[in-house]
Amino acid sequence: MNKNIILTIARKDMKATFSSKKVWVPMIIVALLLCIVVPAGIAYFGIHFDLVGTSSKDIEKPINAFIKDFPSEDMRNTLITLPSLGYKFVYFFLTFMMIPFFLMVAIINSMVTSSNSFVGEKERNTLETLLFAPISIKDLFLGKVLASLLPTLAISFAAFLINFILVNVITYPYFKVILYLNSTWMILMFWVIPLLVMVNIILNVLISAKVKTFQEAQQFGGLLVLPIVGIIISQVSGLFFLSSLSLFLIGVGLLIANLFLIKLVTKFNNRNTLFQSQIH
Repeated sequence: MNKNIILTIARKDMKATFSSKKVWVPMIIVALLLCIVVPAGIAYFGIHFDLVGTSSKDIEKPINAFIKDFPSEDMRNTLITLPSLGYKFVYFFLTFMMIPFFLMVAIINSMVTSSNSFVGEKERNTLETLLFAPISIKDLFLGKVLASLLPTLAISFAAFLINFILVNVITYPYFKVILYLNSTWMILMFWVIPLLVMVNIILNVLISAKVKTFQEAQQFGGLLVLPIVGIIISQVSGLFFLSSLSLFLIGVGLLIANLFLIKLVTKFNNRNTLFQSQIH
């Protein structure tokens, strides 16, 4: 493994990615909307205007029943003490429902960059030169994985930091609690999301090496969004909640998947097969 070659390939790919506004602008917009605008808007309007409607008994009864059966005792006790349904909705949304939003942003952004890895080379007519340069296929794959990993994580962490500051500025005077500073969110941001991004990137790079167009690569990669949609539905319906333990176990599963995929990549050494898959 040649670290200099891997870094050179990564720098080249990142430069190509961010030279196109069609690639990086949507990445920023998705993170801005889902991780900053939506939670900040819900926090502000939910607290100041109590949009849920605290006077409606029809709404209050099922929500209180939902809170009563909530699996987390700490969260259940906190929600019970909040003075209105609007406050309860805001606190619950920011604490639990925002988790799938960050997962979604990480998957979408890593999919955009990694899907463009090999097919982008083909569309720029640089694939043949790259494949027959004096570099190993393993270094080529690792360089392309790194080129997608760094910007995706940078955007995810930047969105989290801005969200953390903005939301807590809005909510702290009312909740007297700093949101996101708990084990669930720390495990999510520093354990699950990096491993999830790695799995998504490696899969998409492998897919990109097999297909011929950027659209094909994105169609295959888009299937990885479906589990996150399932998590959102389960969170809303109350069927399943992402606790610290469940997130940790998900991370363990993702770590195993990463080790398997990395081993698969290191065995991808047939230069001619990779070349033929792009021209036929």
